Parts: sequence; C-alpha cells; structure tokens
Amino acid sequence: MHLILSSNEPWNATYSNEQGQAFYKTSSPWKMLGRDVSIHKIIPNESEGDLQDRFAHLAEVEYNQFMSSRIRYGGGEVVTSQYFTKTSEWGAFGRDRTFTAPDRKEYKWKMGRRVPELVMDADGKEIRVAVYHRRRRGVMMEARPASLEIFAGGEHMVDLIVVTFVYIEKLRKDRENRAKKR
Repeated sequence: MHLILSSNEPWNATYSNEQGQAFYKTSSPWKMLGRDVSIHKIIPNESEGDLQDRFAHLAEVEYNQFMSSRIRYGGGEVVTSQYFTKTSEWGAFGRDRTFTAPDRKEYKWKMGRRVPELVMDADGKEIRVAVYHRRRRGVMMEARPASLEIFAGGEHMVDLIVVTFVYIEKLRKDRENRAKKR
C-alpha cells in the first residue's frame, strides 16, 4: 500500500492512494506550546448518489514539551514514554523506538537521518514494514510527492502504522530542525 501525502507535514495532510482516493486526514492547528494532531479515517461510502468523502475520528496525538506526550487511539490512551521504548541504538536524530502491536509482535521505528522506517524483528532479521519517502523536487531526478509506503507485513495494522508514524516523524523532524540550528 502506498499512501501519497498532500503535504510535507504528515501531521497536516491528506493520505490518498495512487488513484487519488483519500484514506486518512490529519490536522494540527498551531499552538504556542506543544501540538495536538487529529487523525481521521475515511468511512466507506455506501450510497451510489453521494460522492462526498466522510471521515471519522481515528486518533489524537498530544505532543507535550515538558511532559510525556499522549496518544488516544482505539478507545484508550497511552503515554508515549511507556508505549514506546527507546532502544540503545542511536539513529541520526535520536534513539529508535520500539512498541508492541496488538498482534503481540515488537516493531521498531528507526529514526533515520532523513526518514523514519518501521521494521519488525523476525528471528534476528529485520523485516521492513513501512518507510516514509520525502517529497523530491524534479531537478536531477523525477519529482515525487511525500508518501508512506506500507509493505505486506504491515497491511493488517495500517491504522496503527499511520498513528505511530505521525508521532514519530514529528519527533524526528523537530530534532532535525534543532540540529540544523546548531
């Protein structure tokens, strides 16, 4: 599954397939401290005459600067410092984050230099589950919009991947911006 983002800010974008059908919508109004991101998922349209996309609330990410952030998803709320475990491995912009999904498998968001990548450990071998592709302008290479590519190993939990991706990429991007200012 390849979700094309309408923006370079995954926390403020529409996620559509390659045919242009929207699947998710994220919005994040500006705040002085912290940031809240609302994530909505498309509701399949049952009537033939109504072509209007409808979205239902899927999750909320509450970023906090001085306390642990929170994610409200699936009828529950998790504190990110408890849900995500920081690994001992350091990526370019912070330590990687692991979490256990409802399938009881452990997944790791690798904090790459330019993009995060989600992997799953399978008998000591990392299997790629999802990867973010930044927008590319068309100077030397073909232009492409930002996108989130989800491989077969993650198609059973696309909602969770989108929710955790929005949290992780904002975290990674903030660290990247701080590093540029140094």
